[in-house]
Amino acid sequence: MCINSKYLILLSLVLSLGLSSCSESNNDSNMKHPANLIRIDVGTEVPTLDPLLAEENSSTRVCYDLFAGLVDFDQKNQVIPGMASSWDISPDAKVYTFHLRNNLKFSDGSPITASDFVYSWQRLVDPKTASPYSFLLNSIVNAKQIAAGTLPPSALGVTAVNNQTLVVKLTNPTPSFLNELTLTNTFVVPEKIIKKYGKSWTNPGNMVTSGAYVMKEHVVNGYILATKNPYYYDANSVHIDNVKYLPYEANNISVNSYRSGGLDVTFSSIPSNQYAELKQKYGNQVHNIAWEGIYNLDFNMAEKKFANSLDLRKALSMAIDREVLTQNVLKEGEMPLYSLITSSVTNGAFANVKYDWANWSQAQKDAMAKQLFAQAGYNVNNPLQINLSYNTDEGNKRIVTSVAAMWKAAFGQAIKISLKSEEWKVFLAARHKGDFDIARDGWIADFNDPLTYMPLYYCGNDQNNAHYCNMQFNQLVDQAVMQKSNAAEIKLYQQAFTLALNDYPTIPLFQYTYQQMIKPYVKGYYPEGNNLNHVQTKWMSLD
Repeated sequence: MCINSKYLILLSLVLSLGLSSCSESNNDSNMKHPANLIRIDVGTEVPTLDPLLAEENSSTRVCYDLFAGLVDFDQKNQVIPGMASSWDISPDAKVYTFHLRNNLKFSDGSPITASDFVYSWQRLVDPKTASPYSFLLNSIVNAKQIAAGTLPPSALGVTAVNNQTLVVKLTNPTPSFLNELTLTNTFVVPEKIIKKYGKSWTNPGNMVTSGAYVMKEHVVNGYILATKNPYYYDANSVHIDNVKYLPYEANNISVNSYRSGGLDVTFSSIPSNQYAELKQKYGNQVHNIAWEGIYNLDFNMAEKKFANSLDLRKALSMAIDREVLTQNVLKEGEMPLYSLITSSVTNGAFANVKYDWANWSQAQKDAMAKQLFAQAGYNVNNPLQINLSYNTDEGNKRIVTSVAAMWKAAFGQAIKISLKSEEWKVFLAARHKGDFDIARDGWIADFNDPLTYMPLYYCGNDQNNAHYCNMQFNQLVDQAVMQKSNAAEIKLYQQAFTLALNDYPTIPLFQYTYQQMIKPYVKGYYPEGNNLNHVQTKWMSLD
């Protein structure tokens, strides 16, 4: 592809940032792994080990091993029985009856009953818990009112009929309900332990789990060590006794550890400037998988300069050359994105929900961007000043630096950009609080349904990091989830996402792929086809 000459020099500088020599290590081989221990990179120090509070990939990767729910999922992200061996759905699809397995236990040997799920779900919707994923249970009777503080958690439409029978009442049919229950936020947690230790219940020595593993050690910014839970209901299918989770924020350090034999499975990215060399050297140990998710930038819609100027938001979006970004900067199969929802979700139902300028040439986009930018009132004498925030990571740095270069090429001295790098926990908190101008964001679908992208734009949702609100979007979504006809539901979702798209609350950049390196002695794990990248160590074994 021919790169726009106006920012060719700027981009060449950007590309050079990530280039480094890849010297061969004397230990660069498939070293024998430690006995019955697998070492897995989780990308960062996990912000939380409370599954009800988990909201990003690092925490959920560990929590999928430590906790379990009513339903489980396979490596193709299909729902399968979990702690419930079966379930019945009423003819009107508004009542689910789950039948729990016999003799379920927590990791301390205490019993798990239907009442534990009642407690766990009441805790999830309780506003005192402040779970960013409480909306998962919104379809249950009284859940929204509880979250709003107008009803107590005990009013949730979930009942333990007996120790092994849980009845759930929904306000309306919800086809995605079982898929939502595959997320860690709905998993069962120990009431007695939480009430005894409070927020420190997830500390080593205190934590009691319900999943395949139990935590034994946690060295902050060092590692988490988990061992097999002998009381797990499916313990016979867990082949590896010990898991060590390592928080490598820098993916080049992760790859170097893999090369030297210190790591068995990398996280979800490989330095793009090393990808070709690694693929050539390691062959099928390098996996590149299509990911159902989007990478975007959030405008802080609580700031007047963005909230009051659609022209400005549109100009900044149009001036980014997504083809150059994906093909010349990232180069790992990412797809340019011109929508707030992917074209692949729900079998392509939203492929036509995209900007009307998506197919213009970049020269046309730049010309219109300059016109809109000027209309917004910015020029050399009144430059736009932006802090562009991102969480510390080489890949994020390359992306935001590229975007800044494109904006400088388009608007010249009429724009002043400062890049702001923050550690993950700090960045998350700042983004939630609205302490930013424009911030890097990303969203991986939780399940294959348009509802999975709803939180990003729904007024008041904790995952709406742009702090955007158009009540018409909420109304359309609320109408969609009430539909009995799939066609009627999709039509309303299409209207909702088209509405939000034309409001420009975010800048969509590309649809993800994810990359992993997996040692050949790790068996039983097949990432191809796992488009949600939800992973459990219990699938794996060591040769």
